[in-house]
Amino acid sequence: MDMLDPLPPSVLRDRLIALADVYARADAAVDAFVAASGLACPFGCGTCCEAFIPDILPVEADFVALHLVRHDRDDAYRLAARGLSAQSHDGGRLGCPLYRADTPYHCGVYENRPLICRMFAFSAVRDKHGHSAFSLCKLMHVQPQQIRIGVGSELVSIFRAEPPVMADFGSELVGIDPAVAGIRRPIHELIGPAIMKLLFLVGMGSNPEGNGPPVSPPVPRAS
Repeated sequence: MDMLDPLPPSVLRDRLIALADVYARADAAVDAFVAASGLACPFGCGTCCEAFIPDILPVEADFVALHLVRHDRDDAYRLAARGLSAQSHDGGRLGCPLYRADTPYHCGVYENRPLICRMFAFSAVRDKHGHSAFSLCKLMHVQPQQIRIGVGSELVSIFRAEPPVMADFGSELVGIDPAVAGIRRPIHELIGPAIMKLLFLVGMGSNPEGNGPPVSPPVPRAS
């Protein structure tokens, strides 16, 4: 997996491999639903990113941090030092700190974005009866035979497919590192410490044994 090449063998690397697998299957499920339903976000729309700050798990923060460390090491050091904060937009809206208006998807870490960002507009929730419930974003175009809200078996008749359920994939994420399953925080609160960790681990992986800076102060010798 090229994306993880900078990381030396470690528990974290194994967790990120598991995370990448969940993301790949979530992406495939969303793609299948999009292809069947014909739904799509308006081209160039970044509204959800401008008024929403995702809560993520620590392993997801590590995945985002890896993207930042791999693509711009100097910027990663700067972000780790000064931290991140929510971005302000028109109307007092607070959005994701990694929002980028100058990119096609308005995301500075699109390849490594968290699960909620991957599935947000194309996933269902479960109602109190355990049925899938799905409602379209208000900005999505609705085809003549479609309605904006559907539940259970009617989803297939309306959208020609049942959307993937966010919680199903979310439960898999929790299982990757159960010890921190309860630590879900806004993305900007977790990214700084995650970058520091990834910078350290990537640095270890890039320095062969016996080469590179010392990892501890030199021991003085008696004269």
